[in-house]
Amino acid sequence: MKVSYLLAFILAVGTTGWVMSGLLADGSETGKSAQPEVKKAPVNLTKEIRIPSVRVHNLSAEPYTRRLTIRGRTEALRTVQIKSEASGKIIELTVEKGQKIESGKLIAKLDVNERSARVKEYAALKEQRAIEYEASKRLSQKGFKANTKLAASKAALESAQAELSKANVNLSNTLIPAPFTGILQNRMVEIGEYIDIGDEIGTIVDLSTILIVSEVSERLVPFITVGHPASVRLITGAIVKGKVQYISSMANPTTRTFRIEVAVPNQDQSIVDGITAETILTLNHTQAHKVSPGILTIADTGAIGVKTINRKNEVVFKEATILENTTDGLWLGGLPDNVTFIVVGQELVIDGQTVKPIDVNTLEEFKSEVPQS
Repeated sequence: MKVSYLLAFILAVGTTGWVMSGLLADGSETGKSAQPEVKKAPVNLTKEIRIPSVRVHNLSAEPYTRRLTIRGRTEALRTVQIKSEASGKIIELTVEKGQKIESGKLIAKLDVNERSARVKEYAALKEQRAIEYEASKRLSQKGFKANTKLAASKAALESAQAELSKANVNLSNTLIPAPFTGILQNRMVEIGEYIDIGDEIGTIVDLSTILIVSEVSERLVPFITVGHPASVRLITGAIVKGKVQYISSMANPTTRTFRIEVAVPNQDQSIVDGITAETILTLNHTQAHKVSPGILTIADTGAIGVKTINRKNEVVFKEATILENTTDGLWLGGLPDNVTFIVVGQELVIDGQTVKPIDVNTLEEFKSEVPQS
């Protein structure tokens, strides 16, 4: 019994201690929560707005002569394939390929065969028919022959004349002349070769005037007219003068360009067909700005232009037209006479943004005395 009392007492004391420890812990937590809470000052999320600096260059427009340089090729004034109008064996060739030949001079000659005999035959027949017609006419005038007989006699005479003309043409076709003065580019036949009607004898080219053929953009065609003076720079470096003699009235459906031809005198035939050449045309006189290509930028719309600043030091994008790209700069058109270009930092600012302009030459803050557009 004493042992059981002892155990009960120990158990009661342990239980009481455990309960008291929980109360003390709660009291300590309550005490802690009762302490005043320390609050931190709110974070200042606003930052000072810093105006970006850009370097600028103020330029005034200069007189500029707008020139169009287009790449092209030379082309002969005329190129003709010489073809036979008769059949037969070639018995004579007077020109070698690459040689010059004058207009009307013989290139080739065919065997006449029976053609000469045909001419003599129809000449005699014509003479006979003429005598018969004259006799019929006298008899008809005297009333001894009907008008129908006279008409038949006249028809026979005209038929003989036609046959004689045809025979003469066939005979003349055995002689093949040059249609114009030029160079026999190639020769397709040799002596002794038999050819038929329509067979090619050779090709003759006329180099007395050379054409410079180029393709011009549809935007620039309105500035060019027939008779427009032009300078042509050949692949050899030589420069010759000419005039526009032809402008196509239809655009190439693929490239939307127009063919133009510049005629250049070439009496010494020093310029040959098919070489590279550049045509230089003076289009008009205007005002333009000469700048570095590095300041060009592209707008969100895809337009090419430059970024400038206005009187309020705000960024303004201006679309520009590239007139010419030279080794020492780029000529731009379509801009106001006086412009302050952003030359450094233009890619870091946007249209309408206020900036701090720094003169690229003095590295001091830029203050324009000329109102910006």
